[in-house]
Parts: sequence; structure tokens; C-alpha cells
Amino acid sequence: MGAPSWESITSIRESFQVQYWNHWLHDDLFSFGWWLVLIINLIFLYVAFKLIDRKRLFELLTVGGIVIAISTLMDVILIQYGFTAYPTSITPLSPSFFVSTYIVLPVIFMLLYQYFFTWKSYMLAMIITSLLLAFIVENLLRWVNVYEYIKWNNVYSMIAYLLIGIIVKVQMTIFSKASIRS
Repeated sequence: MGAPSWESITSIRESFQVQYWNHWLHDDLFSFGWWLVLIINLIFLYVAFKLIDRKRLFELLTVGGIVIAISTLMDVILIQYGFTAYPTSITPLSPSFFVSTYIVLPVIFMLLYQYFFTWKSYMLAMIITSLLLAFIVENLLRWVNVYEYIKWNNVYSMIAYLLIGIIVKVQMTIFSKASIRS
């Protein structure tokens, strides 16, 4: 048996889109998980509004943008290859970027970057945060059926969060040195 034709793949995608829309409309929208995700996102927007240093807004929004870019890419890859899933979503998009990718994680990483200046303090804060996110928050999200591990686990998540934090810090160090030179 040969590989499926492009038309076959397109037909499967169209069927998936219809099924996903129906699932979201009848099972996700206004469910407990849906309200939970919405409230968490609103809380993090409020936290960002209250705590983000407006004098460093461009720098901190750059951190947030880097986090969004990395976590979006990771989500797309993990979902595309069946490692993780978001059974509950605020929007009928797959992957569901509003679970954590567009608001929660950027705010967390912006605050870590804002409050922990040295590599030593930043890495200690990143280790603690990564452990909390991977082993407490993700387990709670899995328990309420917002997030799902398929071929994934807490240790992989912890490593991913640490890598995101390191990439952010390295990239911002490079940006800072480049801006000092110019």
C-alpha cells in the first residue's frame, strides 16, 4: 500500500476540522475547564498589568515574544506528532494557544526575567518554577482535563521550561550587548 494522496490528507484535515469544531462547541465551550482556562488567563493579564515594570516594557515584551515563539513552536510540534494535547480550549483552534502559550507562560517568564538579574538567581528561580509548572501545574491541568500527556511526561516538561528560560536569558544577553555597542 502506497502513501496517501494529498487529496486524501486534505479530506482527513477537513473532517478533523468539522469534528474538532463540533467537539469544542458541545464539550468545551462553557465547560468547567473552559471557565478555568479563561479565569487563569485573565488573572495573569491582571498580574502582568500590575507587576510588569513599565520602564522596561520593551525589554520585557521582547522576553514575552521570545517565550511565545518558542512555546508555540513546541506546542505545534508536540501536538502534530501526538506527544501532548489540549482536550479543553478557550478557542476552537488546535493547538489551543490560550491555555498557556500566549499569556500565562510569557507573563511568568517576563516576571522571572524582571526580578532575577544574575544568572545564578535566575537559574535558581527557573529550576523552582520549572519544577512547579511541570509537576504541580501540569498535573492539575491534566486532572481537570485541560492538558493531556500522550507520549510525554513531567520530566520532559521540566526540561522544556528550563530550556526556554535559558534561551530567553541568552537571547536577551545577546540583545543587551548588541544595543550597548550601537
